[in-house]
Amino acid sequence: MNKSKIEKYEDHCSTIASCFLLFLFLTTFTFPKNFYAQSSSSQIVESISVVQGLSHNTVHSILQDHKGFLWFATEDGLNKYDGYEFFIYRNNPADSLSLSDNFIWCLYLDSQNQIWIGTNNGGLNKYNYETGKFDVFSTSRTNSVNSNSIRAIFEDSKGNLWVGTESGGLNKFEKQSGLVKYYKHNPALNSISNNNVKAITEDSSGNIWIGTDNGLNMYDPEEKLFYHYFSSGSRNGLSSNYVWSLLWDSMNRLWIGTNEGGINIFEGSKFRKITNDTSKKNAIPNQNVTSILEDAEGNIWISTEGGLAKYIVDEDKTLWYLSDPFDINSMTNNFIRTIFQDRTGIYWIGTVGTGVNKLMEPYKILKTYQHNPSKKSSLSHNMIRSIYEDKKARIWIGTLGGGLNLMKDDGIFTKFRADGSSGSISSDAVSTIFQDSRNIYWIGTWGGGLNRMIYNEGGSAQFTPLSKVNQSLSLSSTIIQALNEDKFGNIWIGTEGGLDYYIFGVERIVRFQSGNGDTKSLSDNRVQSNCILIDNDENVWVGTWNGLNKISSSGNDLSTYLENIKIESFFYDPYNENSLSDNRIISLFLDKDNILWIGTHGGGLNKLDLNSNENFNFVSYSEKDGLASNVIYGILNDNDGNLWLSTNNGISKFTPSSEEFRNYDESDGLQSNQFFWGASCRAKSGRLYFGGVNGVNSFLPEELKDNPHIPPVHITGLQLFNKPVAIDDSLSVLSKNIIESDVIELDYDNYVIGFEFVALDFVNSEKNLYRYKLEGFDNDWTQPGRRRFVNYTDISDGEYIFKVQGSNNDGLWNLEGASLRIIIESPFWKTWWFIIITILILTGLIVYFISYRVKQLLSLERLRTKIAADLHDNIGSSLTEISILSEVIATKIDNEKEDVKRSLKLISENSRELIDKMTDIVWLVNPKRDSLYDLILRLEDRYSEILSQTNISFKSENLRALEKVSLSMEHRQHIYLIFKEAINNSITHSNCTEIILNANQKGRSIVIHLRDNGKGFDPNKKSHGNGMENMKRRAEKIGGKLTITSTVNQGTEIQFVGNIK
Repeated sequence: MNKSKIEKYEDHCSTIASCFLLFLFLTTFTFPKNFYAQSSSSQIVESISVVQGLSHNTVHSILQDHKGFLWFATEDGLNKYDGYEFFIYRNNPADSLSLSDNFIWCLYLDSQNQIWIGTNNGGLNKYNYETGKFDVFSTSRTNSVNSNSIRAIFEDSKGNLWVGTESGGLNKFEKQSGLVKYYKHNPALNSISNNNVKAITEDSSGNIWIGTDNGLNMYDPEEKLFYHYFSSGSRNGLSSNYVWSLLWDSMNRLWIGTNEGGINIFEGSKFRKITNDTSKKNAIPNQNVTSILEDAEGNIWISTEGGLAKYIVDEDKTLWYLSDPFDINSMTNNFIRTIFQDRTGIYWIGTVGTGVNKLMEPYKILKTYQHNPSKKSSLSHNMIRSIYEDKKARIWIGTLGGGLNLMKDDGIFTKFRADGSSGSISSDAVSTIFQDSRNIYWIGTWGGGLNRMIYNEGGSAQFTPLSKVNQSLSLSSTIIQALNEDKFGNIWIGTEGGLDYYIFGVERIVRFQSGNGDTKSLSDNRVQSNCILIDNDENVWVGTWNGLNKISSSGNDLSTYLENIKIESFFYDPYNENSLSDNRIISLFLDKDNILWIGTHGGGLNKLDLNSNENFNFVSYSEKDGLASNVIYGILNDNDGNLWLSTNNGISKFTPSSEEFRNYDESDGLQSNQFFWGASCRAKSGRLYFGGVNGVNSFLPEELKDNPHIPPVHITGLQLFNKPVAIDDSLSVLSKNIIESDVIELDYDNYVIGFEFVALDFVNSEKNLYRYKLEGFDNDWTQPGRRRFVNYTDISDGEYIFKVQGSNNDGLWNLEGASLRIIIESPFWKTWWFIIITILILTGLIVYFISYRVKQLLSLERLRTKIAADLHDNIGSSLTEISILSEVIATKIDNEKEDVKRSLKLISENSRELIDKMTDIVWLVNPKRDSLYDLILRLEDRYSEILSQTNISFKSENLRALEKVSLSMEHRQHIYLIFKEAINNSITHSNCTEIILNANQKGRSIVIHLRDNGKGFDPNKKSHGNGMENMKRRAEKIGGKLTITSTVNQGTEIQFVGNIK
């Protein structure tokens, strides 16, 4: 390719599509097929394009940042990839902090974990992790780049950033001074050889190497001089002046990728060349080298415009990886722009026009053999029906439509087809293969009967149908399913029409079929693929489409053996948990512990311990136990005693000791998730072979290593009420990217919160697992499986920590995970200041209320005092005067006026009574007499003078203890009147000589007793007065209880019980 073509390509010319198609045609169909060594049997290639969300199908540069994300530079935006989806950055003319140009040439991650982006016409960009924005260095900015077309970026060992431009030469961003220095071509001075800089690197001495469109340059920072290397046509000189890529490897060698000149390795003062000369084992696919990579093992990967090459340094040879439309594990395109290896060892290949190719040399070393129409030596057909290893460790593969295949070298097959010629196989549908003790090969076909094969070590084979061996030999069906040889050297043949026993030598066939109604009847005629097994006791086990059969005999020689054959059949019984789980038996295997393992079509795996003599109890395992599928086509074992099961949904590894399953599927490199009847084989080497609907897989179980990479885990998104939250949006929740945030603060009304998260392992992202916990809300970890988001509702205010852990595809967990502190602000009514203000207000109100109440009580007390004084001083005084005057008048009236005297006496008595009552009222309203003590004293004072004139003594007890027992005015009134009435009754009616009054307090209750020693009365005898009833009613009015106890000639006792008010 000449310079004008390069310039047209770089200008994104219209002829790029035709160039691409030409390259694709040439590289796909014109490379010598015997040279390139693409090993698609062990690599997995996955295509990622615009279909999966990539912004553009041409990818110029790839990197992985310090957090584990992958970044792809395309011609229409910058793509950030997490293994599931893309986040795309594009130019927004209205946003000066957006990406300055969508066409991106190069990406670089510096020692400070900053991503630098070189664009086609927008200058140099630096990504800001916190804001998701870009700092742009363009020609319009001072102390910046001198060209807006950036083609290469490199940081040297001193932290200086070197930027290669188109037409602007070399720019150096000096770390120490912060200034930008420019190195441009000047013919008159020692300068860079060309202003179009395509590649930059540094050697171990600190020299800077620069690839340009006119030669290779070395800049010595100490001498500040440029040294030039040009193509001179000499054997040891540079092969081309167009230097597009550079690499300083771990062996201190400089690798130079050129346009039209292949690879140059600078050794001392000489350039050693690697070209597309296919006569050499180290040839590369194309002379136009676009990028060079040293992988973790020291191998050199070279991407070209005609394919990818892996240079194995120790062997000085290359393996090519080319596009093959007939190979799903090949590259999608040979026009490759860049290659990158991530931390898990995956290679990411940027192409022109077909996106990114993800190339894995997996931890699970699974080989896949498939039919490829472009390779004559490939497998003849992808539908695999049988696999067998003969006594010389050769692998034979029977296909359903492609005849019989013999694997000679790894992936190289010799085919034996039913072409109708003499000695050819009878059918291309080969269903079973067997080699007997006489070294005769028996090849069973689907519809073509049974063939005897004589294999010539030279590579040819002679097939003879059994019917032609002896015309009298007739099998029960031409569909042959299974073959095995017994101790007599005879062959058991399972067909779709029954079980045949071929007696070798005498050329006789004994047939066993169902429906005979005797002990020699099979459960069903449809014997299944490879379902004839002979156990350690020479019993023959036969799996059919309707039940399992055990054939046994007590005979020691052939004749007695046949005479004494007994067939016992086993079936599924829905009422017996120890029966078979399904009648359709499609695979059998006997392990070293004499355990028979039975694969069914729909019932999973069954286990039968043959050591238990006649007590046959079946144990079953199904999908609910972890099995990949309940349809099991093949059962093999490994050296550790594990079982490997090919199913309708991948392969399951079963560990009998722990009864645990581990499943593998198409994403792990299997030919398909669907396998096929009878297509399984364990080789003497321990390698396992399983055939399916899209080829054959083989592997050594011990090579299936788990992915050791612990994935970084990140919280990638925040949602409120199921809506994503962006940086500096109207909610003002995030001031920086959620990944960069340690804590977020939310208002109390944001009680529906969602989180998105990711584990960054790209081996098989869809199998990464997660678990999360919101501390302060969840008690335990939640296991959502592969789901990468969670929503929480009804989250109250407080502090929480959201934690998430993730695993890789093989279940290796990152236990540290990621965490985010969440502070949900309390509503204003829960804040400290609001609570303090509220307390102060309430305290003020309480103080005010108490003060107001005290004032009311004091006012009331003063009122009561005034009333008592007024009653005493005014009304009481007036009544006393009336009483005295009436008595004086009465003494002055002579006896003739007797009726007037009676009236005056009545006035005097009523006045005395009113004075007495008024005295009681004055006492009741007096606030200074509110205690129970005052009440007892009042009763004592009232009756002391009266009783002193009688022979009745009056005693009161426990008075001082009652001074602090305060009573309301109502309580005092009723209690006073109750016991006033009671004392009056004792004085008037009881003829007693003693009255005792006492009171005491019990908690909130008071108890008052009055008793006399008078004549008593009969409580059952009806009284004509209302005194006692009035006393009881008064007690009830104040919530008390009055009890009157009396016995004739034994006195009376009155007890009041009530609460203090």
